[in-house]
Amino acid sequence: MKKVKRTYNKYYGVTRRRMRVKMGTTWHTYLMIAGLSFIGGVGATYWQLGGGSVIGFISKIESLEADNQSIQGQLLQQKIELQLKSISGDKVSGDITKLQEENNKLKEDVLFYEKIVGKKR
Repeated sequence: MKKVKRTYNKYYGVTRRRMRVKMGTTWHTYLMIAGLSFIGGVGATYWQLGGGSVIGFISKIESLEADNQSIQGQLLQQKIELQLKSISGDKVSGDITKLQEENNKLKEDVLFYEKIVGKKR
């Protein structure tokens, strides 16, 4: 075990022969590079997509959808009114045909009685 400890201290310990100097960057530098890259990416995306114009486009779509829904509601009301008018129109035309038939029968009856009694004038 002493041999292993001596070998470890020889290459990695405080008493090693040559001082070990790190030439690479620390984690702080990597963190700063990552943050700057993220901010740059967000800025490039904002610039590429036109920034606030996308938000304006989305709000315009929402307002047009609201207008479309209100127009569809008005269209539905007008369809219902048209159906009611057509139903009432059909009913009125049916009543008119019945009244015309009844009027024709009454005219026939008047002509029949005029023939029997004779015309009074």
